[in-house]
Amino acid sequence: MSQPTALATADTVIEAAWPRPADTLQTHLREGRTTDPTLLTVLRIRQSLVFSDAEISSQQERLHHLTRPGHVPLLHELDAVTSAATQLRTAHAEAHAHARVRAICAVIDAHPENRLAAQLIRDLDRSATVQPRAEAARARTTTPVPATPAPSAVGTQAVIRAGAPAAGPRAGRG
Repeated sequence: MSQPTALATADTVIEAAWPRPADTLQTHLREGRTTDPTLLTVLRIRQSLVFSDAEISSQQERLHHLTRPGHVPLLHELDAVTSAATQLRTAHAEAHAHARVRAICAVIDAHPENRLAAQLIRDLDRSATVQPRAEAARARTTTPVPATPAPSAVGTQAVIRAGAPAAGPRAGRG
């Protein structure tokens, strides 16, 4: 029986606190349907786990390809095997996955039970009644046009640093 990945463990913890799949929560956050700062923090930590998990999987596949059964590595492939093994160890070291899972648990445990799920339900209900999804997406992607006109070059004063020569006609030309 294999050990669950840190990402799977984190998803289990998140789904226990907020009774929704972690990917669905990520979508709600991206769409602006929830503004819960605790959920935002937890999902950011989870996203770092997603990146680490992808990097580790990529390096494992590369190493398994180079060392597959029945394949005798050529001389130039030995450097690639060493490099892949080093990069895999580095990816594991950088992941610190268990520390991030513990961070997710600490954030969730800091709140009273069922408070996180109740906050999410209030946010989703409010967003469903206030703004439809298309309007919410448009509101997030449009930027307001500034109402003030651009400053004119006439009437502005140049600032000269202390000790800098004053701008003026140059002597000796003419």
